[in-house]
Amino acid sequence: ARGQSGEVVKGFIENDDKIKAAKSLKEKKLIILDIKEKKSSTFWENFTFGISLKDKIIFFQQLTMMLKSGLPLVEALEALQEQTSNKQLAQINADISISIRSGKSLSESLSKHPKVFTTFFISIINSGEKSGKLDEVLDRLTMQLQKDYDIHSKVLNALLYPAFILVALIGVVLLMIIFVMPQVRGIFEEMEVELPLLTRIVLGISGVIEKWWWALGILFLLLFIVLKALMANQNIKKSWDKLLIGIPIYGKFIKKIYMANFNRNMATLISSGLPMIESINTTKGVINNVLYREALERIAKDVENGVQLSNSLKKEKIFPVMISQLVNIGERSGKLDKVLNDTADFFDREVETTTKNLTTIIEPLLTIIMGIGVALVVTAVIMPIYSLVNAI
Repeated sequence: ARGQSGEVVKGFIENDDKIKAAKSLKEKKLIILDIKEKKSSTFWENFTFGISLKDKIIFFQQLTMMLKSGLPLVEALEALQEQTSNKQLAQINADISISIRSGKSLSESLSKHPKVFTTFFISIINSGEKSGKLDEVLDRLTMQLQKDYDIHSKVLNALLYPAFILVALIGVVLLMIIFVMPQVRGIFEEMEVELPLLTRIVLGISGVIEKWWWALGILFLLLFIVLKALMANQNIKKSWDKLLIGIPIYGKFIKKIYMANFNRNMATLISSGLPMIESINTTKGVINNVLYREALERIAKDVENGVQLSNSLKKEKIFPVMISQLVNIGERSGKLDKVLNDTADFFDREVETTTKNLTTIIEPLLTIIMGIGVALVVTAVIMPIYSLVNAI
């Protein structure tokens, strides 16, 4: 379009169709030279699994720095498009910029990408926009994401070696069953030796894999689809979640992670200025456990009816007693967000310690299991040969 001074300007505007878009531009006293519809994003551009938590942290860190330096929001976002290495995030950033230029707020623009920016993000940013402290809220959000990333990284790094041992075990056993056993099968058949039970079992498994590998692949795929469908059922998911948190040692570990997430999210939301009920409902959407979500729904209703958060938490057995006690101290002192944040730090340390302890126990156990698995397959091969030698 051509501006009032005669200069040619280019840009984006979000609207339902070209006629409405043209009307909006004319209201801004622009003379339209050309207007084209932006093509919809392709499937791969909408495939958001490539956007990691680390990508989001860097995005919000850079955006916060630019806003604090006095750069307008749209200009900051457009500058980030050139700096963002993740192409999917850069595309989403471009869509957000277009949306804001058309008059939408940042929270409204982010809400169009729910797979990347959850309700938690939207609620915090919306509170920052209402209070006029968007840069401060974004800074707080970045700190929250960084702490989440740190604890997740520690858990993953601690479990990396045990996972490697488990994969190595499965790989070695499968290689022996698929490649070694078919080679020795012919030898045993020629010698007409009566094979031990263990050898017959291993040979049988080898034969099934060799002949029906494609059917097994389809079976595992169907099993995955069925399990996915079952987990979509609320009652089955609830039973599964109850089973997980009831497993000795592991269940306590999972509960500590949930408590760290609950306290950290609540602290961030409350300190960002969100009302208590909205903070609870937003936190409910972050925790991926039906039992905790239902408990938070009941807590939200209690708080709405005038019950103190600490008293409502005390009624829910799924929350440790210390949580309600600490929340009560925060309510009485008027520093609830700080108490929640300190409690989250406590559970983060507990998760880290438990992870190290679990790793110390799991590593030798997996090594023993790996040795037993390989020994069984090797024994299945050696036993008939040993019997044959003795017979000769």
